[in-house]
Amino acid sequence: MARKHRRIIDITLTGLGIGLIFTVVLLSGSLTLQVQMPLAVLGVLLMEAGVWGMSNKFLPNERRFSGLREEGDRMLDLMRELCSAAVARDRGGEDDQRFQAAREKMHTSVESMAAIASHDSESGPVPSAPPSTQNP
Repeated sequence: MARKHRRIIDITLTGLGIGLIFTVVLLSGSLTLQVQMPLAVLGVLLMEAGVWGMSNKFLPNERRFSGLREEGDRMLDLMRELCSAAVARDRGGEDDQRFQAAREKMHTSVESMAAIASHDSESGPVPSAPPSTQNP
């Protein structure tokens, strides 16, 4: 739900910025330069805030299981490593050692995921989770 609100805020900020810039341009004949410049700069800042997703900085993150997400991201890296090792092995570029090492790292990562699966980030560090593996 917060993700939807952040998206709406970002789109609204971008629209307001663009609208303000167009208003300054359309009313340039009746506004002085001292009024035009700050309004144009404000419009650009609003537009950039929307484009760069600044609402993410101000609205809280709703993720509760950040440890599991991080381990899942590591698993994706390990999948790439496993694929690379398998291709190199099958093409005869190297032996089975790198493939088996990547496979073992994946098994360790799965064990870590099982240990932290129900542990939310609000209750502190996981006391008995096995160490996660990362790519060298």
